[in-house]
Amino acid sequence: MRYFLIYNPTSKQGRSKKKWKKILQMFRKQGVDFDYRLTEKEDDATYLTSKAAKDGWDIIVSVGGDGTISEVITGLFDIEEFEIRPKLGVLHVGTSPDFNRYHNIPTDIENAVETIFKGKTKLVDIGRVTYLKKNIEIPLAMLPVHPDRKISYFGSNVNIGLGPRIASKANGRFRKFLGDFCGTLLATVISLLKLKGFTLNTKVDGKEENFINIINLTVGKDPYLASGMRVFNQIKPDDGRFYVFNVEKTSLLKLLSNIPRIYWGDFLKYKGAHLKYCREIEIKYNKEYPELEFDGDVKGFLPAKINLLPGELEVIVP
Repeated sequence: MRYFLIYNPTSKQGRSKKKWKKILQMFRKQGVDFDYRLTEKEDDATYLTSKAAKDGWDIIVSVGGDGTISEVITGLFDIEEFEIRPKLGVLHVGTSPDFNRYHNIPTDIENAVETIFKGKTKLVDIGRVTYLKKNIEIPLAMLPVHPDRKISYFGSNVNIGLGPRIASKANGRFRKFLGDFCGTLLATVISLLKLKGFTLNTKVDGKEENFINIINLTVGKDPYLASGMRVFNQIKPDDGRFYVFNVEKTSLLKLLSNIPRIYWGDFLKYKGAHLKYCREIEIKYNKEYPELEFDGDVKGFLPAKINLLPGELEVIVP
């Protein structure tokens, strides 16, 4: 087996370099055929993955956080020229290991590297999201042909509303100074203070559906949202469906008092939380909350189309 490692040196606010040195030492000690590249800017991991896949590497190893994993997955599915798609290995050196938690992939480096060398795999579902790179109000029907359209892939979930606000604040400075849990919690509380209820006009599996007076919409494969936040549901890695989770606006006091539920996982006990399942969802533009966040990073803007690729990703697991 030949391994190609893609390392994001800015992961965990740049505090992952010691782990990276240890990873290189372990690969060299094992004597395997491997190479690596470091990312320098957004989408580098996607480009490097596509090139490595074309060059015939067997396993692409994402070394970073969930955002790096998403970019690597996008690189694996960006091209169709090769007959056998490389497998995905994950060495998490970022902040919140949501993808790892869901697929039971170790986060400590020694066990994670050992897992990659053992090479056991499973096929899992991933999501494809089509969206705009610029904040432009266009009809949903124009999305497939718009020059600013972009297609990415994700392993965890997509958020609109509260999610992008939290990610912007947490990734910007809060996690750097307060750590993952406290930084994300503070970002959540501050974001809730200014958030208004809004409406999203969508098509869920082809049927018109309006989500009215909500503060967030999540479409995902992974019940772990961020930094310990989670919503227990019936989703499985290979069951061929997304969950669609929305939270309705209520008084600030009620929202704040229910924050612990999203860490316990039973937020669905809050009467303003609703869950359903689908394979595809199309979301129209919203002027007040146009931002789109997936796998921990704000990436673009509505309108968007999110659809499932069942059992398409081969990921290395324990």
